[in-house]
Amino acid sequence: MGPAIRSKRTRRRRDALADREHSAPVEMPSRHGLPPAEVLTAEQIEDVHAYSTRLLEEVGIEFMLPAAWDILEANGAKVDRDSGMVKMDRGLVEHWVSKAPSTFDLKARESSRDISFGGKEIAYGSVASAPNALDAERRRTVGSQSSFRDLLKLSHTLSTCSFFSGYPVEPIDLPVNTRHLDCYADLLTLTDKPFRIYAIGETRVTDALDMVCLGHGINRDELREAPRLITNLNVNSPLRVDAPLLEGAMEMARNGQIVVVTPVAFSGAMTPITLSGTLIQFNAECLATIAFLQMVRAGAPVMYGTVFANVDMKSGAPILGSAEMSTGMIATGQLARRYGIPMRGFLGSSSKAPDAQAAYETMICLWANVLAGVHCVFHAHGLLDTGLIASYEKAVLDSDLIGMMQVVSPTVDFSDLDEAFDAIKTVGPGGHFLGADHTMARYKTAFHTPLLSDWRAYEFWESDGAKDTAVRATEKWKELLDSYVPPDLPAGRAEALEEFVIRRKQEIGDMDI
Repeated sequence: MGPAIRSKRTRRRRDALADREHSAPVEMPSRHGLPPAEVLTAEQIEDVHAYSTRLLEEVGIEFMLPAAWDILEANGAKVDRDSGMVKMDRGLVEHWVSKAPSTFDLKARESSRDISFGGKEIAYGSVASAPNALDAERRRTVGSQSSFRDLLKLSHTLSTCSFFSGYPVEPIDLPVNTRHLDCYADLLTLTDKPFRIYAIGETRVTDALDMVCLGHGINRDELREAPRLITNLNVNSPLRVDAPLLEGAMEMARNGQIVVVTPVAFSGAMTPITLSGTLIQFNAECLATIAFLQMVRAGAPVMYGTVFANVDMKSGAPILGSAEMSTGMIATGQLARRYGIPMRGFLGSSSKAPDAQAAYETMICLWANVLAGVHCVFHAHGLLDTGLIASYEKAVLDSDLIGMMQVVSPTVDFSDLDEAFDAIKTVGPGGHFLGADHTMARYKTAFHTPLLSDWRAYEFWESDGAKDTAVRATEKWKELLDSYVPPDLPAGRAEALEEFVIRRKQEIGDMDI
């Protein structure tokens, strides 16, 4: 390569780097670029369905809430009130599951933030529920209101993050019984993206419903018309649904809000060690709980959720990002499509640091979500240590991975065939295309530029401090936090929320809710 060509390439690299450093994050598309994969045959899908419904007929599932028994019995289920075990025949399950809608929206305060679930849409959420926060300078610290707000603001600035999967990190320094009030107030004022609430008991849900009405400037009737909140009901596998989660999910369903039903399917510990056995139990738990929620309110928006993983048979620890997890998630995607119900997935890693293990495990998870046809991805920005750490650096790294995945195209654009042919003809043997008209017309937009990748020559990288990706991620999250601007909130709403929080804290007091 001659000096002139090297000089042109160097200038273009510098121009590209300058463009990247001074440009705002680009809003990413939120649709699947690739069709879902299949690992189950049509016959195997029906086998899973048959064995799942047989499990519900012969063994049943435990519902730990007497109020749920009344609803189940009234709709034809058999309830053993001494044990809480509920049996449902196949026809009953199929009847009620068929009433779950196949598409619905999650409304935000601003319509530009609305999310559609179903079809080809895919939405990525923040990290959530970790008890610890991690960044390169402070290392691992117990979650606090300060780190909660940091991570909330960071996720707000990331264009790849469409919603909040819950509290970005658990603020341990806030009282447990009123923590939800402070957190939801922040979620309604520091961001305008939709968010998930924790439906643990009826009181927390009722508070959240009232607060989202205040923050969005609507009433309860308007809230029931379209979902503005989402929650997650983790089935306590094997075959048990806890009372507080049932109470919260029932209140959400009654008010037309979204409930994600998610068995905790850790193969070898909470489900059988084989994928076939895990799928049977997992599917039975999903179907029984979804059927029940449709009994509470027919047509209530629900999602077929998966926390599909296996455990390390040496330590018993769950593993995120394994090959088996990927196969299992793709299989559950086929089951969700069999029932016509939108699906929730997850993103994360078992690594304790934003290192190479975190990168490859997250990428395996990411591909699993895409190939499964998932519509809603929880914990997609920053999860480490199988959910025990919310990482500032990994939030940015995950955003980069999602951004790259979102521009993978299922088609090739052939509209420039004549121009491309002419460019080849003009350049001829042994030439280069760096200065060709065909290149110059497209070089700024032809390729996706990640936030963090350094594509410069080694000498430039070394003279700039030899920063690895983790160091660049630290610089980027600091830059994003510095650039954070809170969304506009109509006059009076912040004050109304503050008054509500003060009043509810006084009413709740030391009460255990």
